[in-house]
Amino acid sequence: MDFILVPDALAASETRHALAQRNTMGVKAGSFSVLLETLGALWLIEPSKLDWDVALQEQALGMTDAFWKDSIRVDETATIVELKAGLQFLFNYLPLGIQPTKIQAPANRYERYYNDLVGLLERVGERPVQDQLAEQWLAEHQELCIEPLYVYPRLDAERLYPWQQQILSILADKGWLAPEPEKYAFIPAPSPANQCSPTQHFAKALFHPDAGIINCDDLYWLTCRDHVHEVEAATCMIQTSLEQGTAPGRIAVVVPRGADYETWLEAHFEYAGIIASNLRPGGATFDWQAALVHELLTSLVQRDIPMARMSVMINPLMPWSANIGHKLAEQLGEGEELEPGAELSAEGEAMLELLKSLPEETPIATIAWLSAIAEQCKAARIKGLGKQRLTDLLDNTRRLLALYADEPFDEQVKRVIRQTPVAALESQDERVRYLNAVNIVREGEPLPFQVDELFVLGFNQGNYSYQPEHTGPINRDAWDQLASKACLAIHSVETSQLQWQKDFSELLCRADSRITFLRAMNDYQGTRLEPSETLLDMALCFQGLTQLAPERLECPVMQSDHPLLRTAPVKLETPTTPQLNDLQIDQELMSIIRFRQDGTARPESPSSLEKLMQSPLAWLLNRLRIKSRVWAPQSPEVAIQGTVAHKVFELFSSRQAESWNEMLFDELFNQSVEMEAPFLDAPQWQLKRAQLRKKVYRALNDFANWCQQEGWRISEVELELQGELWGTPLRGYVDAVLTNGNQTLVVDYKTSKHNRRLKQLDAGYDLQTLIYRELYQQQIPGSLAMSGYYTLNDATLLADQSLDQSDQLSVIQPQPSLEQQSANAVTLVQQRLDEIHNGTIRLNHASDEKDWDKRGIKAYALTDNPVVARFTRHSEDDAV
Repeated sequence: MDFILVPDALAASETRHALAQRNTMGVKAGSFSVLLETLGALWLIEPSKLDWDVALQEQALGMTDAFWKDSIRVDETATIVELKAGLQFLFNYLPLGIQPTKIQAPANRYERYYNDLVGLLERVGERPVQDQLAEQWLAEHQELCIEPLYVYPRLDAERLYPWQQQILSILADKGWLAPEPEKYAFIPAPSPANQCSPTQHFAKALFHPDAGIINCDDLYWLTCRDHVHEVEAATCMIQTSLEQGTAPGRIAVVVPRGADYETWLEAHFEYAGIIASNLRPGGATFDWQAALVHELLTSLVQRDIPMARMSVMINPLMPWSANIGHKLAEQLGEGEELEPGAELSAEGEAMLELLKSLPEETPIATIAWLSAIAEQCKAARIKGLGKQRLTDLLDNTRRLLALYADEPFDEQVKRVIRQTPVAALESQDERVRYLNAVNIVREGEPLPFQVDELFVLGFNQGNYSYQPEHTGPINRDAWDQLASKACLAIHSVETSQLQWQKDFSELLCRADSRITFLRAMNDYQGTRLEPSETLLDMALCFQGLTQLAPERLECPVMQSDHPLLRTAPVKLETPTTPQLNDLQIDQELMSIIRFRQDGTARPESPSSLEKLMQSPLAWLLNRLRIKSRVWAPQSPEVAIQGTVAHKVFELFSSRQAESWNEMLFDELFNQSVEMEAPFLDAPQWQLKRAQLRKKVYRALNDFANWCQQEGWRISEVELELQGELWGTPLRGYVDAVLTNGNQTLVVDYKTSKHNRRLKQLDAGYDLQTLIYRELYQQQIPGSLAMSGYYTLNDATLLADQSLDQSDQLSVIQPQPSLEQQSANAVTLVQQRLDEIHNGTIRLNHASDEKDWDKRGIKAYALTDNPVVARFTRHSEDDAV
C-alpha cells in the first residue's frame, strides 16, 4: 500500500483529487495521525484502553507532595489543563522508546517541576492515545504485518516533531520511504504564476529587512467597524471578484483560530449565493445532558436556592412540554407547590415526583437519584446527545464522587460540579471540501494550491504573529535550559519563530494577484482593538526606519480604493414616528377579564386599585398575568426583607403574652428566616442578615413596648376582609388588627420610613387606610375602626386618626381630615373604574413617575413591567 503523507486534511483532499484525475487506485493520503492509524491497522495493534485524561487526573490528585498540591485543590480543572500541556510538550520532544528520568539534585524550581512531571508520567504509565500508538508500533515494527506501507512525504520534514521523524527514519531503514521518488510527481505542487509579481516580492521580503524597500501594489490593509463588518466587506469583494470571472477555487479566506469567523462567513456566503469549502458541517450543539447533571448536583448543595432546579424544569430532556416546564420553574421560583396544570405522561409524573424530593446526602443515594431521573428523560433528537452519552456522564459522576470520597459530602459534590462543564459541543465531523468553491483555511494551516485572491481576516493583535507553544507550568525559556539535562531535542524559541515566519511567508506566496488584510477597529463592547504585531514587519518592507509608521498602510474600508469594493447609493426613508393611543378593548373581552365564568365580578384588592390608579395598563397586564419572566438570583432585596419582617411580627402575635426580651426575638427572627428566606443563613449573607436583624429588632422592640404600655393587643393577623366600594367587590388581607378596649386599629406593616406615606395622606392619595377601615366596618357592623401604617425603618406609627403620644415610638397623624386623606385617590379610582367599564385603558406619560413622586407615591407599576415602559408616551403628541 502507498501512503502519501501531507500536513492536514485540506492537503489530503487536494492530493486525493489529483489521484482521482489519474484514476490512481490503492493509495491513501492523510496527515501523520492517519499514518499512525494505518500502521496500527497493518500490524494489528490493539489501541490502549486506558483513558489517559482520567488517569492523569487521578494520579495528579494522588501526588500530595508535588508542586501542584495546593493549586489543584483551589482550581482542579485549570491545574489539570496546565499539567496536560506540560506533559504534551515533553512528549513532543521525547524520542519513542525512551522513558524520561528525573534530574539528580535539582538546582532550581523548574528542575523540581520537571521531576514532578516525570513522576506523574511514571504513575500514568503511558503516553496519550496518538503518542502511545506510536510507542506500540515501535515495539512491534519488526514483527510481521499484513502488507508493506510505502510512505511518500509531501511536507516539510522540519515541521515534524523528533518522534515523528523517528517513525519516518524507521520506515526509511525498511526501504519503505519513497522507494520510487518520481512515482507521484504528477501531483501538482503550488507554484506562483509570476515570481516577479508584487505579491511574491512582498512575501519574500517580509521578515527580511535587508531586502530593501518595495512597492505595495495589489496589497491592501482595510480597517472595519467590527468583526462582522470584516465578513461583510470580504463577502462583498468576493462577490465582485466572482462577477469579474475569477473562479471560486482561486479565492481563499484565512481566519484566526478560536473565533466565530467561520460561522459568520458561512451565513453571509449562503445569503450571497457563494459556496464555502473546508468548513465543518452543522453548528455547535448545547450540551443539555451535562447541564442537567450540573444543575441537579448544584441543587443538592444549594437546596435553599431554586434557580438550579428551575433550570432543570425547562431542560428539553424533561418529559413534558416547554410551556409546562416554564410554569413549573415559575412555581419553584415563587416557592409555590409544583402543579403542572395539565395531564402528564407516566414518565412526566415519575420525573416530577423525583424532582420534588431530594436524595439523602450520600454518594450512593445521589447516583441512584440521578440514574432514576436519567431513566425518565425523553429521547433527545439532538445530534450528539444520545442515551449512551448520558450514561457515560453518570458513570463519570460516580467515578468522581468515589475519587473525592475523603471529602465531606458537600465538598464532594462541589468538586464534581467543577468537573462537569456546561458548554456547546463542537461538531466532530470532518471538514467538507467542495470543488468550485471559496476555500476557508485557519491561521497556521498551509494552503496547498495557488489562488488569485487571498483575504486575511482578523488581522488584529494576537493573530498572525509568532506565539510560543503553551508549555504548561514550565515556561518556554526554562524548557530550553532543561533540554540538555533531560536529553530533549527541543527547538529553540528562535528556531520556532523562524519556522513560523517561513510558514506565514509561504501562505502569502500562494496569492498570485492580490492580498487583502482586514481587521476590526473595535470589539462588540466598543473596546478599541490594535492591529497584528506583524503589521510592523510589513511596514518595514515599504517604509524606511526614519519614516516608519505602520498605521499609514491601513485605510478605512469605506474610504478605500480597493478595486473589488463597490458602493451603491441607498436612500433611507425618514422613519415615521409611531403614535401611541389609549387602548380600546371590546366589551366582551373586558367582561372575560373582569368577571368569572359564573358571572360574578372578580374582586379587586387595595394593591390592584393602587396599580389601576397609577397605570391602567399595568392593572390590565396584572389581570392577564403578563409579567416579566426574568430569572434573578436570590438576594436580600427590599421585598425579601419585608417578607421576613412581616413574618416576625406575625409570629410575635401568638407570643405577645410572654415576657418580651431579646431571646424571644431571636427565636422569632430565626424561625422567620428559615420559613421565608433560608438563603440568608449562607455565609455570604451573614452581614446582610445581621443588619436586617438589627432593624427588625428595633422596630418590634419599640412596637412591643408600646403595646404593653398603652394596653394594645394584637387580636388578628392576616385577617381577610371582604366588602364593596364604588360598586366594585373588594378583598384584602390586613397584617394585624389591634384592639384596646373598644378601640380598633387596623395596621399594615411597611418596610420603609413614614415620610412618603405621610406625604401621600396629606396629598389625599391614600387608598389603603380608607379601604381597610371601610371593609372592616362592613364586615363587623357597628364597629368603629382606625387604620394606619407602622413603618419599620423608623419605628413610626402613622394613624389616620388621633392616638395618644408615647415615649416608646413615634405616633403621627396627618393634618387633613379623614375624608380628605383619600379624596383625590377616590376620585381618580372612580374615574379609572368607569373607563375600564367602557373598555378604555389609558396609557401613561413619561411625566407620570415624577407626578406620583410629588404625591409621596413610588410608582412601581410604571417600572416593574417592561411592557408598560415600552408603551409610555414621551411627548405631548403621544409619540414614542
